[in-house]
Amino acid sequence: MQMPGKRKWDEVTPEGLYNIIQYLKSNFDPELAKKVIELFHERMRDEIDFDPALLHSLMQHVFAQILEGHSADQAFGLKAIKGKYNRPNNEERDMRAACIVILQIRNGTSWENAVTDAAEHLLISDQTVARAYKTYRYVLDMLPSEHLESLVDDFLPPS
Repeated sequence: MQMPGKRKWDEVTPEGLYNIIQYLKSNFDPELAKKVIELFHERMRDEIDFDPALLHSLMQHVFAQILEGHSADQAFGLKAIKGKYNRPNNEERDMRAACIVILQIRNGTSWENAVTDAAEHLLISDQTVARAYKTYRYVLDMLPSEHLESLVDDFLPPS
């Protein structure tokens, strides 16, 4: 048995490891997942005792994911499961895109040109703007132009 100096993960408490494992069961974080694997590997390699219930908790989740048809990399959280990666919250951006389109249409611009203008201002695709408009137009279209402009002004890049 090799007795190295200090290992990277010596500071992690069983409670901390439990919390990390629980977090990883519902969140995609490949760097953290790899660290958990590394922690267990170091402790097994160096024959350091750890709470087997923690490994059991992780492996129970991993086995269930594999039985559901996911790859081992996906089950361990190293690769994203389709539709399960962490997505940024784009609600505010999408609302602003819809505001731009509505304002442009109110100023006489065609829907197609309004979508293109919003996409260029926000540096996103026309399809994203069109989806945002479809999602928010009914609510935002009821607001006066001044309110829509105030939602857009601080976000637009300088012309």
